Amino acid sequence: MANNVYTVVSIEASKELIKNFADKLFTSEVKEADWQKKSDLLADNLYGLLYKDYPKDNLTRDWMTENVGAKWCFVHDWYLGDNTIDLTFDSAWYPPEELFHEIADWFTKRGEFEMEARSEDEAYIHVSGGYANQNGSEFICDDENLPEYPDDEDYKDQYDYDEAVEKFYDTIADRKDDLVLECKQELMIYP
Repeated sequence: MANNVYTVVSIEASKELIKNFADKLFTSEVKEADWQKKSDLLADNLYGLLYKDYPKDNLTRDWMTENVGAKWCFVHDWYLGDNTIDLTFDSAWYPPEELFHEIADWFTKRGEFEMEARSEDEAYIHVSGGYANQNGSEFICDDENLPEYPDDEDYKDQYDYDEAVEKFYDTIADRKDDLVLECKQELMIYP
């Protein structure tokens, strides 16, 4: 069984551009569907929007790996604001890096925007960060020197264990933020 990788992609753009993108994803069919069906429909709408060759009725592992970056990937959750949209993806083994670049390409053709991605493998084998704007997109997956999740048997009491867990999650969040910053700096240096 594959490890799940959770990726949050946050996009900020003009109200009009976000509405244009969201209207293509959140169709009336999506709005009326139950949660599971809604997630599938959102993925279909997103892939259909981004990929001219999206094989909706004949989706293969090879196509997904090559075009999205993972053998499967679906929209797990979402938030829509006036000038922002957050999409949370659940994918197998790897973050949807290719999908991140495709979303960036779609926005690049339509106006100014900023987009960030942060992801983590459920076993914390790797974490990722990405950044995109109208000048390009960068994405980094890091699997080196990540901390190990604390083992409760290594701590005297619950308080010390809870502190270690909190420190672990802070370290993971900081690493993802550092990767986003590194991507942003790459685009500033090499636009």
